[in-house]
Amino acid sequence: MTGKISTCPVPGGTFPAMKPGAAQTIAFAAASVQSAAIGSPLVRVAATADCHIAIGTNPTASAASMFLPAKWPEYLVCNPTDKIAVIQDTAGGNLSVVAGA
Repeated sequence: MTGKISTCPVPGGTFPAMKPGAAQTIAFAAASVQSAAIGSPLVRVAATADCHIAIGTNPTASAASMFLPAKWPEYLVCNPTDKIAVIQDTAGGNLSVVAGA
């Protein structure tokens, strides 16, 4: 099931799930920082603090980039060679980037 999101049935609904692959932790603050190449067409991101993220071959995150609230995981589709850039909203933190296996 490489790079695909499945939905797992549970009583009362479903939720997204993927087999986790390589993980990265990126410390972020007031300047945009990039991950290494994701290596998968599917990625799960979660942050310890509110932040903004951008995805691309050489992305730079800014206050106008996609907002990612703290402790709220998000599943994103991307190119395996893409990177994720992150910048703080109001305080620094860590971004967890997990590629789909």
